[in-house]
Amino acid sequence: MKLIISSFLRTLRERDEFDRLLPDLLVAMGYTPVVRPQAGVRQFGVDLPVVGPNPNDKVEELVLFTIKQGDLGRQDWDVGVQAVRPSLNEILEVYLPREVEPAHSNLRKRIVLATTGDLKQDTQPNWTGFVEKHQKEAEFEFWSGDKVAELIERYMLDEHVFLEQDRTDLRKALAFAGERDYSMLDLDRMLVRQLGLSENGVRLDAAKDGKRLGKVLTRLNLALNMFVKAAQDAGDTRQAVIAAERFLLKAWHRIQQSDASESKEVVNAYDHLVITYLEAGAHYVNKMAPYADVRDGMSGYSGESAEYALVLLEHVGLIATIGLAYCFLLDKEVGMKHATDIADVLSRMLENMSATASPVLDENAIEVALALLLLTLTGRHQSAKWYLSEMCWRLVFAFAQRRGFPISSDSLDDLVDVVVNPDKALLESLMGASWMSGTLATWCATLGMEENYVAFRQGLKAMAPTVQPQLWHPDLCSVERWYFDDVHSSTGSTEMLELPEDLTELRARMKQFIELDSRDVQQASPARMAGRYGLDFIACRHHRFPVPARVWYLLAVGSNRAQGDAPDPKAEAYGNR
Repeated sequence: MKLIISSFLRTLRERDEFDRLLPDLLVAMGYTPVVRPQAGVRQFGVDLPVVGPNPNDKVEELVLFTIKQGDLGRQDWDVGVQAVRPSLNEILEVYLPREVEPAHSNLRKRIVLATTGDLKQDTQPNWTGFVEKHQKEAEFEFWSGDKVAELIERYMLDEHVFLEQDRTDLRKALAFAGERDYSMLDLDRMLVRQLGLSENGVRLDAAKDGKRLGKVLTRLNLALNMFVKAAQDAGDTRQAVIAAERFLLKAWHRIQQSDASESKEVVNAYDHLVITYLEAGAHYVNKMAPYADVRDGMSGYSGESAEYALVLLEHVGLIATIGLAYCFLLDKEVGMKHATDIADVLSRMLENMSATASPVLDENAIEVALALLLLTLTGRHQSAKWYLSEMCWRLVFAFAQRRGFPISSDSLDDLVDVVVNPDKALLESLMGASWMSGTLATWCATLGMEENYVAFRQGLKAMAPTVQPQLWHPDLCSVERWYFDDVHSSTGSTEMLELPEDLTELRARMKQFIELDSRDVQQASPARMAGRYGLDFIACRHHRFPVPARVWYLLAVGSNRAQGDAPDPKAEAYGNR
């Protein structure tokens, strides 16, 4: 495990990665950060000051860290303002005489040079000479990547809090991180054990809580960072995002069962998990962006096919969910800026890859709803309308041809049978209830697309009279397991839609629905009440249950618009946070 951690540390940048991990380690060792690392503020050589008892001799001390990246050689010792010796000199000449708080002036002073790599042999004499020259002013210590890895293993992954089975499962997960079809069962087992949950998601009697739960979340964030790095290094940024979703959701499920869910330790530790997810998501979107700009940029030399459509729709859902997460998990102004940039990538992807409008599984209604929601909330109404229009006529055409339509069973085996052996009885059985048609019809009402709706309704009636549009509506019981697993098969109810002739009547029905208190899952959402509403959409995508239609019903009825004017996504659409 030490070797794995050491290798992981070498991949970290100094800023926003290593300097974010180090404070968590020091807290686990019993120290208290005086201030957290802050970019753009002059620090006089000190990247992180902490106060606390030394773990070895228990003497209270002030420890000043100067943080570097990678192996340190001669060129890193003297050259430039970020070199090692200028930083150490600033600590001795400026920070210690002038910046130390009065409460810490009588404490023992220790200066630690920490890096993710090693001190090269040609620089060892420089370090030794500097320490000998200034040993009366402060104590000095060098923390290499191996030293930090040892401390992480001892204080964050020790045998008392990170069982051997957890270590084994983490090793397995890291080994398979780059495999596209890896099921992440090892990560799941580690997660539920660390969170003190049964396999069914029920809190165990002896489960950790309060500060101890905060420490568990910190350890899980370390494990997640290691998996994310391993997956990204193997070239699979998708797996990194999916793993981060899993950690976020199961941890949030556990927090809802905590007696100290709002404690500072728990909230701060969970915030770090959120940051890890958002960074993994941004990395994934940046990797996908160049392909989105090229016509059929992900198809290679193949044309449209069922497999290609499945892959594309998964990417659509991931990108849309990441955009919604930025929209609702960050400060409004900052989050909406990032969400808008992600929506632009999604918009270009939909336009350049026409197969995104030809879903082959009915459950792809999840991805479609997430995409339309992100485009609408970020003001990309023309893109949303174009995509919706394209999907409406393609769906009617596919049903009419009895080929290439989204099958209602969502079984890949059935999908193969439909393509290879399109038996009439099988086709009719797989053209029954349809989430997709219900989703598209009600989104036409949301975006004020009267002509498209009428044509879509008439087309279904004429070409596919046996297709029954439907929508799934969660109830208040759904919220209890929303973040742990699939809820649509055991909670909520399915509405069989009879599509009226025009949007006026459909909107009236939508308005009647949102007035039902028993269906107000937004109001009951723990994530929304805590200002983390993006988790609800992550859960829909990850656990494969439909996005509640009430989400876009609010957009349609609440704004009473015909042209799709942008509502305030944090006020009108979902209520003030």
